[in-house]
Amino acid sequence: MKKNNALAMLLVLASSCAPGVWAWGPQGHRTVGAIADRLLTPQAHAVVTQLLAGDLDKFGNPSGRTTLEAVAVWPDELYGTPAARATWHYDDMPICGSEPKARYCPEGQCNTEQLKRLIGVLANPRSAPRDRNEALKWVVHLVGDIHQPLHAADNDDRGGNRVQVALWGVRTRGRENLHRAWDGDLVKLAFHARNRQQPPDDIDALALEARGLVNDAGQGSPDQWAFESNNLARNVAYHYPGFACNSVPQGIVVLDSDYQQDAEEIVRERVLLAGGRLANLLNSILTR
Repeated sequence: MKKNNALAMLLVLASSCAPGVWAWGPQGHRTVGAIADRLLTPQAHAVVTQLLAGDLDKFGNPSGRTTLEAVAVWPDELYGTPAARATWHYDDMPICGSEPKARYCPEGQCNTEQLKRLIGVLANPRSAPRDRNEALKWVVHLVGDIHQPLHAADNDDRGGNRVQVALWGVRTRGRENLHRAWDGDLVKLAFHARNRQQPPDDIDALALEARGLVNDAGQGSPDQWAFESNNLARNVAYHYPGFACNSVPQGIVVLDSDYQQDAEEIVRERVLLAGGRLANLLNSILTR
């Protein structure tokens, strides 16, 4: 894929689609939040500030977090506690064939259905303040999640978690799998950022770029974001040597430089789209 063609591919794929896993690491999620922070209207920013006043961490202690960037990883920090909701982070849409949503989202316990419900809680000023606070934090995180292609895709491999990979020419920390590569290593490479815990330094420029990307791609809805991600998973993320439907490769799959270039372009654009769309969503529901 040539440079700047990733968005065109996304739009073509989205228009032609047929009706246990986590997402972006801290760097990806905080970048989504940081972009949205910069694109909020003054009124939406004031409501966000109010909702985050007195924010609590997973232990019920004051967190001191006051921005979307700061709270973007809160749902991941809940892992291992009764408040964790593992299935909310993804839609296990098959990449080979299709199936009814009730099959991969039983009782609405998946990303898109919970995201729609939580948007309703956040948009309702009559909701309890703590409920709105937590809904905001979940919405920030889940919008990021569903823009990660492997969070809307499955090949009987836990969204790529069972596919062992190595990135050609890239030193990774320990054993790597396809899903984790898209969550972390490819994000770091796409944004040329060393600190895996923080957004890149050029976040203001990225926010402006994100606004333009959303203008081109459209705002869409949670279901549309999931279909976009699923198509990108089918055509990019799972486009590795030896791929077969409903089968996990034996041994380690090497992701060559061409694969990495395509993946980095998609990762960059999905993170930016998530940040821009999150801002538009919050500007819409918090300024009524």
